[in-house]
Amino acid sequence: MLSRTEPVKILVVDDEEIMLKLACDALRTQGHQVIGSSGALEALDKLKGEKFDFILTDIKMPEMDGMELIQSAHRIDPSMGAIFMTGYASLDTAKRAIQEGAYDYILKPFDLQEIRSAVARAIQKRNQNIKDGREKGLSQLFDLNRILYTAGDCRSLLKLSLEFALVQGRLRGGMILYWPASTGELLILHTENPGQNLFTEVSIEIDEGLVAESSSVKDILHIERPDQYPLFSRLRDLVSDSSLADALPKADDEAILIPLRKAESTCGTIVLKKTSRGQKLSEEDLKLLAILGIQTAISLENLTLLIETERSYQELQNLQEQIIGLEKMATQGRISAEIGHELNNYLTVIMGNFQILDMKIKKGEMQSLKKQLEPISSNLEKIKSFTEGLLDFSTMKAKKAECDINELISKTLAFVKPQNVFKNIIFLTQLKPNVPRVSVDSGQIQQVLYNLLNNAADAMGKRKGEGGNITVGTDCPPEGQPLEIWVSDTGRGMSEEELGKVFTAGFTTKESGHGIGLSICRKIIESHQGTIQVESRLNEGTTFRIRLPL
Repeated sequence: MLSRTEPVKILVVDDEEIMLKLACDALRTQGHQVIGSSGALEALDKLKGEKFDFILTDIKMPEMDGMELIQSAHRIDPSMGAIFMTGYASLDTAKRAIQEGAYDYILKPFDLQEIRSAVARAIQKRNQNIKDGREKGLSQLFDLNRILYTAGDCRSLLKLSLEFALVQGRLRGGMILYWPASTGELLILHTENPGQNLFTEVSIEIDEGLVAESSSVKDILHIERPDQYPLFSRLRDLVSDSSLADALPKADDEAILIPLRKAESTCGTIVLKKTSRGQKLSEEDLKLLAILGIQTAISLENLTLLIETERSYQELQNLQEQIIGLEKMATQGRISAEIGHELNNYLTVIMGNFQILDMKIKKGEMQSLKKQLEPISSNLEKIKSFTEGLLDFSTMKAKKAECDINELISKTLAFVKPQNVFKNIIFLTQLKPNVPRVSVDSGQIQQVLYNLLNNAADAMGKRKGEGGNITVGTDCPPEGQPLEIWVSDTGRGMSEEELGKVFTAGFTTKESGHGIGLSICRKIIESHQGTIQVESRLNEGTTFRIRLPL
């Protein structure tokens, strides 16, 4: 905050040499650091190279009037205070001055005390504005974690943190560097326009040694030479984006580094480029920026844990839906008990760890959450493995529409042929032309066909690299009779005993089968008011016949 003990840096602009000297001398006697400029264009050049607290400018000038100058100056530094002076006062110029955020409006001719008083009032007003802004900024900082959960991604959080740091430091340019744990990548976000959401972004690979060296910064660091920070000496070679490379602190630049650090772990740093040498931030600013670095690091870790937890929870929900479907479709208590018992073992471990996760999150014990995520992930994989090969039974209600059954079969065969499980299988078709269209749920009928084709490949030793022929055909029925689809293979066939059990839930001839697939196929066909039958003899192959009403 500006005070009497800290000199205020003021740029005075007037094309009249006498008025310019008078204003500069009057303000220097008050202890202010004053630089004069005899024209607007010269003033803009000075503004691009130096940081000023205020600009005191005449309104009527030949190259550019004072209003336009302030507009251009605020594009360079929006925080700069403005004071106007003019010998051509009017209601219109006063209104325009207010619109440009002027702190005061001085009429020429003026005495020395008048201009000193105007600047003193402007400093007081600006101090109050800065104080109000910082109180608002502190409130934003406290809300950072809540904003995180609505933003929901790391990049939004990083941009928010960088913008906040630039506003608090009253600086225009900076970047934020973030290296997530164990990724080997460095994400860089850079902006010269805080508040306008204009960022340059690049992600590059960096080695662990460089990360470890860069992570050694524990406190806010003020560097006068970029090569004092190990990461800068390498970034220029690593970054291919020329605009971003140009934005890196150069040899004669000063910069402030704010580590994103939680406990003993540093995951990144905020880099604020200083616009002029000797420019200092107050203790209040530095404390606030240190808090920002800590809050950002905590929020990034929490966000990572939240994303992992949500992903695991979503997988659990998907698996629970499959389990519910299995329970609904299980026609025998033995199968239901068998599936329920197996899955319940996994779910007990998962739900127990989710409860512990919930308690730890409420207590703020974020460090040890990974201990619960590991068993959750492991048991989700076990459930996934267990349910492989089982059909999703939750969509048994048919959504029927008219369908060309020959076209549906052709599409299904085109889908399965490239799959490894059908390697060494020759597909044949005997599709009768002009087959009547039928009203079916095409997705469910494809599910039945896929299951029958898969069983046929199994019967011909697909797991052992053997092969054979699978023939799919349709028969055009006499008037009033159902349409017939048949799937025939040249596999090992079935005995009479196996034929009697083939549609029984729980019966299987596969080593790793669950005996549910064919019972579900029958339920799908029956939901279409159709029938499915099987014909087979040992070593002579098997044929399944499906009949669907027109």
